[in-house]
Amino acid sequence: MRSTLCRLAMAVTIGMMPVGAGAESTPSKAPEGYLLVDEEVWLVVDDEPEEHFHRAHKSFLKKDLKKAAAEIRKGETFLKLEAGRATEEGKKLMEESGHELAKLAEDVEHGTITSVKRLDEAFARAHQALAHHHHLKAKESWTNHAEQAARKVGQDLQAAAVHFDQGLIWAGHKAEAAGAKTIKATRLLAGKMMKGADWAADEVGKGIEDVGEEIEKFGKKIAPVKAS
Repeated sequence: MRSTLCRLAMAVTIGMMPVGAGAESTPSKAPEGYLLVDEEVWLVVDDEPEEHFHRAHKSFLKKDLKKAAAEIRKGETFLKLEAGRATEEGKKLMEESGHELAKLAEDVEHGTITSVKRLDEAFARAHQALAHHHHLKAKESWTNHAEQAARKVGQDLQAAAVHFDQGLIWAGHKAEAAGAKTIKATRLLAGKMMKGADWAADEVGKGIEDVGEEIEKFGKKIAPVKAS
């Protein structure tokens, strides 16, 4: 499946039946040349960029710059695809990260990057952008559909926590005690929502707010230094 997704690249459009829609609903049809993928199916392969980032990192250290650049571009493509279902705010940050990855791939291929740290920092920002995106999607689903979208909210909260953790690793950071507690609570809440276990509306609202604050704080810590 993963190799298929990479080959399809931008020929994918994300589709989702309306929350609460019954079996009588008419399935959406993709335009010719496009593949329609349900959002729940898409979330299953949400770890796709991490695999490409690891391969890029490994290839760079082996001085296989062409392969490293190719893997970075695959990660960039995933962000472009994910931006297709993002909120306006989430899309902006992912596009910025995508542009950074595109420039990074070009520089790596041309041999102008001398430190693997440049790759690691860009990968951390890509994961932070994805964490931010999934948090916003969880918030949007909860605000608009609440209990009807519980499973979807849980999936996006879980994805937000995963990308947050992966971003920390690439950045060489450790979560502060409060942050680690929040991410653990987010994972537990996400698991309950995806399994249909007992959860409270107040718990969900607070969980979404808390993880959003941690993701935002992390984003500020790893933001690129602007030239004066």
